[in-house]
Amino acid sequence: MWILDVVSGVGKTSSIQVAILMEFAKSKETPKKVTEIIEVLKDSFAGFWEPKKGTIYPTVHNLHVRGYLKLHAVKPYGYSISEKGLEAIDKIFSNINLQMEAYMQYYTFLLNNYSQINQKKAKETITHISKSISEYIKEMNTINN
Repeated sequence: MWILDVVSGVGKTSSIQVAILMEFAKSKETPKKVTEIIEVLKDSFAGFWEPKKGTIYPTVHNLHVRGYLKLHAVKPYGYSISEKGLEAIDKIFSNINLQMEAYMQYYTFLLNNYSQINQKKAKETITHISKSISEYIKEMNTINN
């Protein structure tokens, strides 16, 4: 979804682009190769999504062209996060509550309408979503503890 651009003020930015920026930001000024980022993303999203070179390389190039990443053409080769990239991450995360509210409003709209089509399936979906949200909240509460 391209909802991040609506509330963050950083322009059209996908969730994949944000994930890539976050990985480069964690290594600060140390250049990382795109293949390293792909491996980390594979581990992070195992079973849910598998990053492909045909997606990640053009995405990294786009982030570089936009000024969010710096290219290191001499050893150590790779990319690192730029100051503009760090600022973009800060803007996105300063609005994370608004982003979540926008997602929830959208999904509530979908479920309300779907319940008029298939009430049983909508109720099952809501139960599943509620369980997933509870699990994510537990996981988020362990961050920085």
